[in-house]
Amino acid sequence: MKTIFVGMDVSKDDFTVAVKDEQNNMIAPVRNYRHDRPGLEAFDSDIGAMKEQLRSHAIFGMESTGIYHLSVYQHLVEASEQVKLFNALELKRFKSSIRKTKTDNLDAQAIAEALLLVRKPSYHHMSEPDIIQIRELCRLRTRLVRKASQCKNQAVRDMDVLCRGYTTLFKDVFSPSSIAIMKATVRKTRIFEIDDQNLTKILSKYMPKPAAQTKARKLQTLFQNTVIPKHMKDICVLELHMLTQQYGLLKQQVNRIERRIETQVKKTNTHLLTIPGIGILTAGTILGELGNLSRFTSIDQLTAFAGLDPSVMESGRSRRTGHISKRGSPMLREALYGAALPASRVNPVCQLFYQRLKAKGKHHKICMVAVARKLLHIAYSVETNNRDFYVPMYITEQQAETA
Repeated sequence: MKTIFVGMDVSKDDFTVAVKDEQNNMIAPVRNYRHDRPGLEAFDSDIGAMKEQLRSHAIFGMESTGIYHLSVYQHLVEASEQVKLFNALELKRFKSSIRKTKTDNLDAQAIAEALLLVRKPSYHHMSEPDIIQIRELCRLRTRLVRKASQCKNQAVRDMDVLCRGYTTLFKDVFSPSSIAIMKATVRKTRIFEIDDQNLTKILSKYMPKPAAQTKARKLQTLFQNTVIPKHMKDICVLELHMLTQQYGLLKQQVNRIERRIETQVKKTNTHLLTIPGIGILTAGTILGELGNLSRFTSIDQLTAFAGLDPSVMESGRSRRTGHISKRGSPMLREALYGAALPASRVNPVCQLFYQRLKAKGKHHKICMVAVARKLLHIAYSVETNNRDFYVPMYITEQQAETA
């Protein structure tokens, strides 16, 4: 049976469709369809008529556009069609031309050509609904954490204006003890008017009394000697109150999302949680970002997807490798790098690997990137083999020898 290749350039309100045959010839005019039900029904009707007329089956391709492609992608998956999601980098060479011309029609034709020429990739379906939910929950958590971090950075700036030196006494300006002090002292009419005894009383709830007394004396000295710009005072005080409220709400929302992530991850019965160094949140990010592992035909593809593969510069006989490419999923890469440090301490495989690299004189950050890559390989192994993590015998023996 013949094959037709349907390239789809998806935008916010509609998507443009170009259809090519096996000889790379256009077999129908380029058309636009809306994302709504009538638009999808018209699209199905037109493609169905082409398949029947040419006695062929269709392969669909589109570029991953964040959220805009999801509705039409899900529509095709539910219809049991073969769909290929392209990364923007995969399509770059197909879309490039000598003239600086870029239109939706040309992009759709480029995607159809990419489908025709890239014969080897597996055309995979969207991940299971549970995995999609985990991915979106983890991304939502990341957005909330970043907002909380922005609140904290702005609060540091305001406290530096009101009381220079305060943020050196409190590494976290939104720690419980710091928030208690700010609530008691940062007021519109009376600012930093508090004595040592009340400061000590507040701080004693969060630390031993001797430490509270010492910090109270330091704070009292700062409060007495601070010089506040008059034109900045009222605005900074107002903003601090707002930021404290926002931060408290964001923390509650983060905790709520983390509980949902934990529930969803445990429902998958994933083997990732058996890997020392990988917790619930990291496991959720790995599951969500990788999706259906069957779409990766090799460990090299997986490593490239995470952006942990080395960049290669080759010219003639010269071949050099540089820093990691950072071309893949940034959230996946960030999660793996964050898990690399605890894994290098508690995971025997990663610990031995890290020590071997350090013995060769490698920099700590280079070692951490390598451990992150090792963690990814371990995660892929336990999931594809459907078995819990275990420490190989040769590593156990080496640890026994060095103990």
